[in-house]
Amino acid sequence: MPLFDPLTLAAAMTLASANVSQLCQMPAPTQINVVPRAEPVKYDYSQPRAMLQAQKIDTVNPYGYNTTSHTTGYMQGSIQLKHSVEMGHKFLPRYNAYCIWYKTVNLNIEVDPTIVIAKEETEDKCRLNAVRDHELKHVNVDREIVNKYGRTMGQKVYDGLKSRGFMAGPIPAAQAEAVIARMQTTIGQLIDLEYQKMQIERQERQQGVDSLEEYERVNNVCKDSKTTAASRSRR
Repeated sequence: MPLFDPLTLAAAMTLASANVSQLCQMPAPTQINVVPRAEPVKYDYSQPRAMLQAQKIDTVNPYGYNTTSHTTGYMQGSIQLKHSVEMGHKFLPRYNAYCIWYKTVNLNIEVDPTIVIAKEETEDKCRLNAVRDHELKHVNVDREIVNKYGRTMGQKVYDGLKSRGFMAGPIPAAQAEAVIARMQTTIGQLIDLEYQKMQIERQERQQGVDSLEEYERVNNVCKDSKTTAASRSRR
């Protein structure tokens, strides 16, 4: 059986007899700020084709087993998600307790793409443009994903906090730090679930860009070009 010191027990008994709904009220609604951000595309034409071949590629090669494809370009970058939580609190000296609430939740979703194209491709303007246009399709997918999940993550966080009342309390002072930690952990859990969904959709949509039809289109854009190598993406 848990033991309580006299002060803690007295505070708990006082809280139990108090009108809790009147003791803890938020001074202002929780602010949930979602900031999706897409950095300008950077380009790297410094690496030879042999170096690109050594890169690990995430997408599945659409060609058959008897066909050899060469990586002439890829989009490098990932979607970064960061969040911060600012808590508000009010001390109730009569009860030695705290009211604790979410003051501000900030979500920052960022994509910072770099398109890497083999330096040999720069010798053929048509090939360079064809590979670059393909890789820009990967960039556009990431931008669309960032905008979409920026909205859904904000809504999921709002719904999750609303179901919990946006606040906790009155909480005995001895338990306040533990409750704050749990409230902050809850934000991370709500965001992580949506982030996993985002990564799955991103992978599927990026794979859709690297279809056999798209590879063939890129190769056929410049029929007079000396090089007919598929462009693939690495993320």
